[in-house]
Amino acid sequence: MMIVTHTALSIAGTALTMGTADPVVLGAAALAAQLPDMDTSKSLPGRILFPISRRLEKRFPHRSVTHSFIATGLIAFVALPLMFWKQVAWQAFVLGYFFGWFGDVFTKSGVCAFYPSSARLVIPGNPRMRLSTGSGAEVFVFAALFAVAIATININSNGGVLTAFNKVLGVPSGAVEIVGEEGSKYLMIAHIRGRNAITQQRIDASFEVIKPLTQNDLLVKDKQGIVYRVGVSQESQILASQIQVQRSSPISVQLQSIFLDSDDVYATVANLPPERTYITGTLTVEDSEDLQLRTTPQQFSTITLQPAQGYAIAHLVSASPQEVARQLGSYFATGSLIVRTINVRS
Repeated sequence: MMIVTHTALSIAGTALTMGTADPVVLGAAALAAQLPDMDTSKSLPGRILFPISRRLEKRFPHRSVTHSFIATGLIAFVALPLMFWKQVAWQAFVLGYFFGWFGDVFTKSGVCAFYPSSARLVIPGNPRMRLSTGSGAEVFVFAALFAVAIATININSNGGVLTAFNKVLGVPSGAVEIVGEEGSKYLMIAHIRGRNAITQQRIDASFEVIKPLTQNDLLVKDKQGIVYRVGVSQESQILASQIQVQRSSPISVQLQSIFLDSDDVYATVANLPPERTYITGTLTVEDSEDLQLRTTPQQFSTITLQPAQGYAIAHLVSASPQEVARQLGSYFATGSLIVRTINVRS
């Protein structure tokens, strides 16, 4: 096989196997794909590594020891220092080496894949269908592999195969799965088609994703900051027929635990960042006889109340600091809260 064919096969195979578009990772695979041909001084890697290739050439036939599973294992061991720098680069290097020699099983002479056995692995069985180096058939194979590599890199750089399917189908459960995988690294935007569960008004709009609630429901907010539960459950304010999610900006997530012991709720939340800060937890609110939450059934209630004698239990689910201050700010409470702040990176 030509160098470009080995390279295209290695990049396409590594991108598909690892689901990556990282140029450093794919570059490691492309580099390793050339190494099996260091067993002949006539090849480019053989000329670069001439002392090694000359010794291999004298002792072993072409496409024998370096084109085998045992050589792949040896390369994995020799390349172990890469793991301490970047584990995925080590994985790509080993995969690239494997794809580098495995492509030659489709040539007329095949390879000694099970070395030290001299038996050659050749695919397909019909000799007339095997590739000759530089032939028109190999050029066609290279073009096909190149197209697969470009398509795979494009899919991986946009969230992977699951995201690609989600863009077409928009299945709510698939959208929730994507948010679960990507939501800690990227700000996620959901384009939702469906209807309002109460008014039956049609909805076709984009929302910012806050977090997954269940396997089929997401918590989202619109441009005005109004929060909705969207999905297929009866508790949803928006019943979705399609949810298509996509990455927006990279983010970092900061978590903070806050403990209250008969503390002023307003003072507790007043200094929290106002944008993309979500508070979850349970508070026992003191002297709450006159406490009534202002809610609307068309929105998700980020704060719910369980009244008791002389006090009330407030349950918070991704409530904003402004909402907590507005609803509970004049009371004292005891309990614990988890504050999740999303910082969008430029």
